[in-house]
Amino acid sequence: MDLKQSISQVSPFFGKRVKYYLSRLFGTRLQKAKGLHYVTVNGHRFKRLILCDSFLATEIEHHLEAFRKSGYFPPLVGRYEHEIWLEYVEGVPVRSVDEGFVLQVAEFYATMYGANPALVNTKKSPFPDRLFRDLRFLLQIGVLSQVAYQDLQSAVSDLIPEQIWVGIDYTDPVLKNFLQRSEDRRICVVDVDGLAESQLLGIGVAKACVRWLGPYQSLFFSSLAQHGAPDIQPYFTFVELCFLAKWMKRAFLEHDWKVIDSTLFERFRHP
Repeated sequence: MDLKQSISQVSPFFGKRVKYYLSRLFGTRLQKAKGLHYVTVNGHRFKRLILCDSFLATEIEHHLEAFRKSGYFPPLVGRYEHEIWLEYVEGVPVRSVDEGFVLQVAEFYATMYGANPALVNTKKSPFPDRLFRDLRFLLQIGVLSQVAYQDLQSAVSDLIPEQIWVGIDYTDPVLKNFLQRSEDRRICVVDVDGLAESQLLGIGVAKACVRWLGPYQSLFFSSLAQHGAPDIQPYFTFVELCFLAKWMKRAFLEHDWKVIDSTLFERFRHP
């Protein structure tokens, strides 16, 4: 067999990546320096993820190997410098949310959060300072008014818990990153670069709540507790505010204008 003749490669987002590159070259827009290709070899499909440096690729490789037996991520083929190769997983994209899917996601996060979490003193962690920094930036660029900024500063003092859980989180739980495997309908997370360590646990859940989990939040936390995950619910409001401030800042830097909504901060304010 001529292997050279049996290899083909396509990039599903080539046009989008060119547009992003030009906007970064001639403007201030930020975006991930990441390439994605689907490679077919001898009739088998693989996902080729090209990251900006080998450190990120090594970190992802480490996480994928740690969770290999869980089945939540595509099987790792290998890493070479700043590239990750994964097996292509057949499945049905998740288009809508129901209780069954929420329970599967809760089990997924319980698995992530149960991997060597650490209970730390909040004031000795970097998260309060990061929150204040992000809020100040949102004030500087005009997303927050001076009054709203002062109210949120006051609120943070009451929201900061004595201790928080820190560990591995999946930070990008948008529906398009999940599919249900063809063979058993279990969920698989196909966008693996959302895995990150040394995170304030709950950051990923907070994003899911904004995007699609909100109506099912009670069911989710009940299931999360049943699976023995670290209890983040007592201080989840602090986690939500940390997420929202960081998310809004990043949306501005990426020119993702549809995300920027100052009214989302209203429920956190203390006049």
